[in-house]
Amino acid sequence: MIFIKNISPYFKICFTFAIVILLGALLLMLPFAVNAGYESLNFVDALFMSTTSVCVTGLTVVPNIGAEISVFGKIVLALLIEIGGLSFITIFTFFIVLMGGKIGISNRFLLKESLNSNSLKGIVGFIKKVVFMALSFQAFGFILNCLAFSAYSDKPLTVIGVALFHTIASFNNSGLDIFGDLGVAGDLSMIPFSADIFVNINTMLLIVIGGLGFTVIDDIFRKRRWKKFSISTKIVLLTTLFLIFAGALLLKLANNSNTWLECFMMSISSRTAGFQSIQCADLNTGEFCVINFLMFIGASPGSTGGGIKTTTFFVIIITIITIALGKKPVVFKREIARGIIVKSLALATTAILFCCVAVFLICLIDPDLEVEKIIFEVISAFSTTGLSMGITQSLSWGSELVIIFMMYFGRLGPLTILSLINRNWRTGSENGVRYVEEKVVIG
Repeated sequence: MIFIKNISPYFKICFTFAIVILLGALLLMLPFAVNAGYESLNFVDALFMSTTSVCVTGLTVVPNIGAEISVFGKIVLALLIEIGGLSFITIFTFFIVLMGGKIGISNRFLLKESLNSNSLKGIVGFIKKVVFMALSFQAFGFILNCLAFSAYSDKPLTVIGVALFHTIASFNNSGLDIFGDLGVAGDLSMIPFSADIFVNINTMLLIVIGGLGFTVIDDIFRKRRWKKFSISTKIVLLTTLFLIFAGALLLKLANNSNTWLECFMMSISSRTAGFQSIQCADLNTGEFCVINFLMFIGASPGSTGGGIKTTTFFVIIITIITIALGKKPVVFKREIARGIIVKSLALATTAILFCCVAVFLICLIDPDLEVEKIIFEVISAFSTTGLSMGITQSLSWGSELVIIFMMYFGRLGPLTILSLINRNWRTGSENGVRYVEEKVVIG
């Protein structure tokens, strides 16, 4: 189905994600997907867990994955996270190429859209790089995590299992964890490790690398000099650094009782990773605003993370500043294309509208829930972050379905969803008829 011609690549991307989610849900419904003494997951809960894994979110309706989910179930979750982070299309194509298969033009266009690349040139070779980079970074992170978690358990197999799962979840910006296997509180995410510098730094590095985007990582390795980097790479790096340090500083100012390590961990994790080093259920107003802001922005294009993306945020901010100054949006001596500005504004606006509708629906379905917590949950789902103020397990099945859709919507991205009705995907052209421009009164 993936390689059938004359079907929009946007439909193929949405379809493959949906199929993987459904298959994952069916596997998680199996009786041996949970440990003895626990009830098998019903369809909605299994669908929720499969979606949160494939969409690399981290919201969970299972309070303690380490204790409740069996080894088989954990393997399924880990595979779903890996597939969701890299995308099934990327992994499938990699194996096709590995076996000597040929990739046609229409399928190269599909890969281009899946990886959010600007060109078809060298796209198949880039697929190999993506898989190699992903496996290499995760292999290195796995070794470090084995050393880090060995201090918490004297069982080698347990340490290896937790280290491997945490490495996959961290690099792919998924907030799921199985820390309960180590004997710590399995429903507190990284709070039990909030003072462990080794665990936190390794986790933060994996999250940041996975969230930069493979195009940016490849650009850095190939060019190695700031002056030679593409404009997109420079924007991603500058915006990422700004958000990390600004987020940490604001979280510290909002609550001085948070340590700097906790602030940096939350600043990085809030941008789509979902590991909490402070208790989100007890956030004050300042922390609530900062984390929601970071979640909504998210990671970078072509990465394992979600959100509106760092480049979209950058373009919108630059556009606002230049309008205020009466200048053109110029960055690094290059003017930002008008089409990019329009797409950025459309993406952000669509995201806000969908989040508002989702909040409204959950308020109708579960009126007893606090609206602040619902807002936090919806933004977390859209940005595929996975942080929660403690209401995920309290959602009715109707609200679960809303959150499932928001995770799916957020992972694919607003532009991909909107492009499902785009009939000009082959040429990218607009309607050939041109009309006289009209200035509409705004403001």
